Amino acid sequence: MAINWIESKVIDQIKWTDDLVSIRFENNVPAYTAGQFTKIGLKIDGEIISRPYSLVSAPHEDFLEVIYVNVPDGKLTPKLHNLKKDDTIYVMDKSSGFFVMDEVPDGDKLWLIATGTGLGVFISLLKTDAPWERFKEIILVHGVRTADELTYQKQIKEFQNEHPNQLKYIQTVTREKIENALNSRIPEAIKDNTITNICGNIDKSSQFMLCGNPDMINDMVDLLGEYGLERNRRSKPGNITLEKYW
Repeated sequence: MAINWIESKVIDQIKWTDDLVSIRFENNVPAYTAGQFTKIGLKIDGEIISRPYSLVSAPHEDFLEVIYVNVPDGKLTPKLHNLKKDDTIYVMDKSSGFFVMDEVPDGDKLWLIATGTGLGVFISLLKTDAPWERFKEIILVHGVRTADELTYQKQIKEFQNEHPNQLKYIQTVTREKIENALNSRIPEAIKDNTITNICGNIDKSSQFMLCGNPDMINDMVDLLGEYGLERNRRSKPGNITLEKYW
């Protein structure tokens, strides 16, 4: 299917690490839903080279934002890495995807489980009213390898200040030990009850959204199956909604 491209201008970049970057650009695309993804691209050797990225921004904001990892021998990300303010970037005209709140069944507790850049889509969702209005408690768990990959700390702190009795935030860092973070992969920290001792039990009133590394997602689906939780499908609502980043 042919993609209609819209030209946008770069507003800013945040370089969390040498290769982990958030980029903001003008929001001049049709309305989208928090949790969806778009494609962004650059004109390289006469053609637009693009990749899909979940939006970190929320629909009401006047900018679009994605987060990416620079792959030095990749076709697109090294060029993204060198963009400056007001440079041209191409955006798919219509965002897509079903990793949105309307696709998540009701429950008491919403678990948002992310690794790496998978956090970005949850930032978008939490900027909207729907999660806070629908769930009594929200648990955000973010797993990374090193502490400098713990992105969006200021935004998460704002969520905590606005919803002090509703949001729990847990960091896991696997390759180093830091204060206030678990030194464990997320599935293991749930399996040994480290996370549930902090956040309470997992049961069928829980809804899980999983985004990130396929290994984490596969392990979590298997683990949650031991609690009697199944994948959420339109034909058969369940407790696990997922999106994999390959």
